[in-house]
Formats: sequence, structure tokens, C-alpha cells
Amino acid sequence: MRRLSTEQLLLLRKWMPAGFTAAIAWLLMLIAGETPIARASGLALAIFGVTASMRQMGFVASIAGGLTLALCPVFWSQTGGGQSQPSTLFLAAGAAGMAMLGASRLLKRSDLGIASGVLFFLVIFWSQVGAAQSLRLNGLVTAWLLYLMVDMILLTNPRPGIQPAQKPKSWHTAGLLFLFALGAINDPLVTLLAPALLLTLFLSYARLPALYWLGILAIIAFGSLWLARAYVLPVPTPLDVWGWRDAARWIELGQLVIAQFSVFGIVLGVIGVARLSRWYPPLGTVTMIAYAAYICFGLTYRGSHREVLLIPLFIIQVMWMTYAVNTIGQWVNKSLADETGRWIHIVSALYFALPAFLFLEILRS
Repeated sequence: MRRLSTEQLLLLRKWMPAGFTAAIAWLLMLIAGETPIARASGLALAIFGVTASMRQMGFVASIAGGLTLALCPVFWSQTGGGQSQPSTLFLAAGAAGMAMLGASRLLKRSDLGIASGVLFFLVIFWSQVGAAQSLRLNGLVTAWLLYLMVDMILLTNPRPGIQPAQKPKSWHTAGLLFLFALGAINDPLVTLLAPALLLTLFLSYARLPALYWLGILAIIAFGSLWLARAYVLPVPTPLDVWGWRDAARWIELGQLVIAQFSVFGIVLGVIGVARLSRWYPPLGTVTMIAYAAYICFGLTYRGSHREVLLIPLFIIQVMWMTYAVNTIGQWVNKSLADETGRWIHIVSALYFALPAFLFLEILRS
């Protein structure tokens, strides 16, 4: 049996936690959640992306964090056998991705490949679906957008003394533009990530052609117009622009986050964002801006599916919690002067108590 090369082993270590977590989430959704295979696969793919974005926060901690998101009440509410958005959207997104990769390789132009993929998605979307605003596709696109942003920031702005800074890969920038376009076409709420996305590109020192920036600005303009049409202009409007001034709205939003991860999760989140801002300032800033955008939406939105639309906020909360667990593990390991680093894994293993508790709550209900 041929042994794996060093490069293959590195790839395996990088992607194995995400694949393992997604597989567990997929099985739980099928068995405990009685979810159709297509829907469970789409949700598991979102968990795959979120877990992959947390891989550098610890092997064990990233798995526990991914399961925490999968089993939190709002994310789990998307499981089950009830009515769902048409699978055409997921098939269209997958086909568009393949079209983008194929065109990029054949034409040797990533910009033309992105344009081909988006055009392919547009044709299927408007001819077969129209303005469906699939909540699950929105969550899937957001999860992978955040993965690309986190991976890009960590690659170009590593912690000093750990590894040298590198240039962003072409697939980072191409993927951001492609997913941002697909997300805005499906649901304009993805446009809330625009400030964080632009800051990611700026902090990554990415050298991009003028056509790329034109595409980003065009998507932002399109998404902003549709955002106003979908959430501001309807009568009665689902938005209360002065809702942020109501103290009860802040309390209710805080209780919503506590309902997902308990008070323990809130404490971990505060520790995580504090340490992240200290050791990885660019990543801390980008995630805080994205978090603030959805906080503003949560405070002003009064329409339906509010909790599910706030899933990006919960994704970032889990990232902060996972980084906090990794930080505490490193502190304990350093305090005990253990050169093997086993205490990092021991502390991270305790993090599994949270998804275990959430799963017991699911079984009880």
C-alpha cells in the first residue's frame, strides 16, 4: 500500500476535522432529525465550511465547535421532513460552480470563469425559481464566504513569529466574488457582509484588476437595491429602523443568542473576541464588523424567519467560542509546562459537553 506524501498528509490534517464533523452532523440530521438526504447534505456542507474555517483554532476544538453550531436550536430547526425550498437552487449553485471551474481552466481566465458560473446560475435561477430567497442556500453561501474570508486573513496576516505572511491564492479572491454574487442573487441579505468582505480584501493586500473591483461594486449595488426592495419598501415594512433604540430589543436579541449556546457560550464568546483582537487584530476586526452588521439587522427586523436569517451571527459566535477554548487550553498547557501539548486537547475535549447538552435537549423535545 503506497504511503501518503507529506503534502497529502498536510491536506488530510487540514480537512479531516471538517469532513468528520460534517459526516457526524449529516448522520444526526438523517437519523435524529428525520431530514431528507438532499437537505441534510446541504446543511452538512455548511457545517463543513464553518468547521474548516475554525481548523487553525485547534483540531479537537474545531470539531466540537462545528457540532455546537449543527445542534444549536436555530440551525437544527432547518432539519425535519416538512416543506423546503426547491432543490433546484442547490443544483443550480453546484452546476454554476462546476461551470466556473471548467471555464476558468479552459479559458485560463478566472474572471471569465466567474462570469460564466454566475451567468449559468442566473439562467437557472430566474427561469426555474425566480425570487425564492432560499434560507438554506443563504446559510450555505454565507458559511463558505466566511471560510474564505477567515482563511484569507489568517494566510496574509498570521500571528507574528508563527509563520511568514503569504499572498492570497487566486481561488480565494475568485471564490469570494463568485459566492458573493450567488448569495446576492438568491437573497440580498448577504450584502450585509459587504463591509467585512471589502475590509478582508484590503487587509489581505490583494492585487486585483479593475474589472474585479467593478464586479464587487456591481454586486453591492444590486444587493443593496434588492435589499431595500425586499426589506425596506414593502408596506407594511418588516424593518423598524429605530428598533435599535428599544432596550427590550437588545435584551431579546441577547436572550436569543443565550438560547443557542447558554450563558457559558456568551462568556466564551467574549473571551474569544478579546483574545482574537489581541493576537489576530485583522481577523478580530473583520468578524466584529460582520457580527455588528447582523446585530443591526436583528435589532430592526420584525418579519418572519428572523432567527434563521441571523445564522451568520451564530456562526461568528461559534468561531469566537472555539478560539476562546483553544486559548484557554494553551494557557493551561503553558501553566503546567507540558511540552507535549496534551492539555490543549484535554481542555478542548471538555468543549464537547456543549454539543452533547444541545443534543440531549433535542432528544428530550
